[in-house]
Amino acid sequence: MKRLTVFLSLLVLGSGLCLSAEEAVQEVRVSAKKYEYNPNEIRVRAGARVRLVLTAEDRTHGFELESLKIKEKILKGKETVVEFVAPEPGTYEFKCSVFCGFGHRGMKGKLIVEPAQP
Repeated sequence: MKRLTVFLSLLVLGSGLCLSAEEAVQEVRVSAKKYEYNPNEIRVRAGARVRLVLTAEDRTHGFELESLKIKEKILKGKETVVEFVAPEPGTYEFKCSVFCGFGHRGMKGKLIVEPAQP
């Protein structure tokens, strides 16, 4: 009986840890449309698990965060999910990686990574 109690206690504790880890994911929804991202500035903490849910409103766009080796196509009307662990504190540029017209070169944003909380 004692072994069963210990096993169930560990099972409950383990489940709690899994839920906590899942809760630690910072999800940010980002829309892409004619030459802009919204939001175009994303703030996260160093070491945080980040999930970006990307949508294109008007046509196919791209999302490239070169410093993290992330490059994804965002199809109109479909969600594209990108997950990563935030790097060391700093500012990292992301940009559209699929030519989308005259203002394509200006379609950029910033990932701002702030120091982790103690």
